[in-house]
Amino acid sequence: MLTITSFLLPKRHRHTRKHWLVLCALLIAPVGLSFTVQADTLEKGEAAFGQCAGCHTIEEGGPHLTGPNLYGIFGRDIASSPGFKYSDQLLAKSGVWDQNLLNRYIARPKLAVPGNKMPYRGLTSPHQRADLIQWLKSNPAKLNTARTNDDIMNGARFATTCAACHTFGKGDPNSIGPNLWGVVGRPIASIGTFDYSERLLRRSGTWTPNALEEFFTENKEFEQGSHMAFRRLTRAIDRRDIIAWLSTLSDETEASGQE
Repeated sequence: MLTITSFLLPKRHRHTRKHWLVLCALLIAPVGLSFTVQADTLEKGEAAFGQCAGCHTIEEGGPHLTGPNLYGIFGRDIASSPGFKYSDQLLAKSGVWDQNLLNRYIARPKLAVPGNKMPYRGLTSPHQRADLIQWLKSNPAKLNTARTNDDIMNGARFATTCAACHTFGKGDPNSIGPNLWGVVGRPIASIGTFDYSERLLRRSGTWTPNALEEFFTENKEFEQGSHMAFRRLTRAIDRRDIIAWLSTLSDETEASGQE
């Protein structure tokens, strides 16, 4: 008698209970299983992108930060996002961002494209890279970047390192660095009683979260007001949390009673 096992299992295993059960599992499970794995993969991919969110936006039409907006990056020409100033090394590289190149670049940016300006050291876990790439391929509309109270409190704890050079209270005097009350949204180098470096005095604009992100990640020479003690914050999550906490140091937050 011919059965399904006659066609799909080797002859020596056709009548074994073990292989019959395996075959049943393979025939019955795939639809439900594939959905679970897919949803789990995308969720893990979004979580992995948390390491990138300090330098990149993901929503369609989102602004460039330290790095370019990444909406639609899968299959896009390298160094092709309009309005972003790429390094010469990336501009010289041809091709598209496919699975293989994204995997190599995310793993070790400096090895994949030597000399590029990306400050990220790399995501070493192949599983996390695979999840992240699958999530990027899905062209997610937006990343949930809302900061929780725990994130803000983490920023406050992390900012204790900054207290060696800065004060934070309203009306507090300057220290080695300027007082940071109300820094988010304040014009750059605008406290009249602080002796800023020429480097900062040449900068225009305001201390937006994006400007603070760039300031925290760029390399700095030793000069008064240039944040030398902190060279740069390498972890995106630390930068996001400390900026979220700095955003609470304002008259508006004080008036609303938020902490």
